[in-house]
Amino acid sequence: MKKLIALAFAALIQACAFTDATLDVQHDPSISFEGPISEAPSTRFLPATLEDNRSDKARIGWKKNGFGQNTADMTTAEPVTTIISDAIETGLSQNGHHIVEDGRVKIEGSVDRFWFETDQNFWTIEFIGDVQCSLAFIDTRTGEVFYQSTYSGSHSEKKGGGLSGTWEAIMSQAVNKLIEDITFDEDLMMALEALHEGG
Repeated sequence: MKKLIALAFAALIQACAFTDATLDVQHDPSISFEGPISEAPSTRFLPATLEDNRSDKARIGWKKNGFGQNTADMTTAEPVTTIISDAIETGLSQNGHHIVEDGRVKIEGSVDRFWFETDQNFWTIEFIGDVQCSLAFIDTRTGEVFYQSTYSGSHSEKKGGGLSGTWEAIMSQAVNKLIEDITFDEDLMMALEALHEGG
């Protein structure tokens, strides 16, 4: 009986490896992302406008079988541009800034990487999430790009195994790290200060 159960479980895992997975990836809004940009004067931002600039737009990673072969797609429930836009806006809002339809600053950019990877060792599997975006901050009064930068976030954990819940958590943590990278950007803080000093 034990052998039959083990075989049935192995067959289930193998079947899952060939089924596409759609992950509900989102940042954790309960985390405080307050950083140096909170010291800049309160600024009104337009909602972020992002393009998908990833080399592989069809997926965010691969499911793999026991031999390390790619067997099925991993995708997100929402477009990656929406996930990152929401994350940017949360970071700004938590630092005393506002997202409005008549903002002083327009954010344009691209999602350059949004990828989940696994590195299988003898006893454990390392799960790795990596996200990256490029942002330009534009003064809507002049049309001038007054600051631009690339931001990234990554997260990894070693576990004995994991399925979609683990994958979602890893990617969501990577998005959290991306928000921190933005909110702790002291150069952005100084660029916002200079914008307000200029009138």
